[in-house]
Amino acid sequence: MDESKEKSENNWESMKSQIEVVSDQNKQSTKVSLVGAGPGNPDLLTIRGLRKIQEAEVILYDALLDPSFLEIFPKDALILYVGKRSGQHSATQEEINDLLVNHAKLGKRVVRLKGGDPFIFGRAGEEILALAEHGIEFEIIPGVSSVQAGAADGLIPLTHRAVSRQLFVMDGHTIFRDGTDWNWLSHFPGTLAILMGTKNIQAIARHLIANGMKSDTAVAMVVDASLKSSKTLFSNLQEIAESGLNKDSAGPGIIYIGESIRISRDLHLTQDQNAARSSC
Repeated sequence: MDESKEKSENNWESMKSQIEVVSDQNKQSTKVSLVGAGPGNPDLLTIRGLRKIQEAEVILYDALLDPSFLEIFPKDALILYVGKRSGQHSATQEEINDLLVNHAKLGKRVVRLKGGDPFIFGRAGEEILALAEHGIEFEIIPGVSSVQAGAADGLIPLTHRAVSRQLFVMDGHTIFRDGTDWNWLSHFPGTLAILMGTKNIQAIARHLIANGMKSDTAVAMVVDASLKSSKTLFSNLQEIAESGLNKDSAGPGIIYIGESIRISRDLHLTQDQNAARSSC
């Protein structure tokens, strides 16, 4: 056997042994893992996140996850649904914190599976503060945010040279009670990404126009990002201010506002034209 090839294979065997040792050590740990599940499709779950799920004895999981996630949960694990949707909360944040603490104190390997990324509107900060208060070890495993997944589905370049060099992500659910600086927001020189804002989209459009944003500014809404049912709707501020923009789905919608949306709209138009030609 070639000496370099033999050396390479030996190195690989050594690496595999180290990975297995680390995995065995992790299985003995009572550390709580806050895992970002991504925007809904299990295909976007990270390898590290998947490994933690497969090792878990207790899993507390969110809403907004595709039901096929249940197929990768260990059959002998305790599975607790603690998801939140507008007006349909299954557990309070305090109850979730208590569940994490209590199961960890029992010596269980606990996974808190959260939609998107734990630190982007995922309340992970509240949960790790509760764990830290009780001296419980924890780790954060990042996930693909719905902001990224929605942009990918909608072909929306969140940043684009000479068009948008900044990205501002915000919560549309509390936008009217958070002391929002509408003048600053209306003159933001980049792309706005608004989560949980579909119910307020008409009022948001009106406020942006009233504070100086161009009425023909392009807007896109991506519904069910990463799923087979994903759909992208296009409009502009003026049309939305007058008539709103209905997503026609119970799934979550992400709103994107800015000049880079025009690139996405033109790409979709080109794709539709090419598809029409090929079908002739």
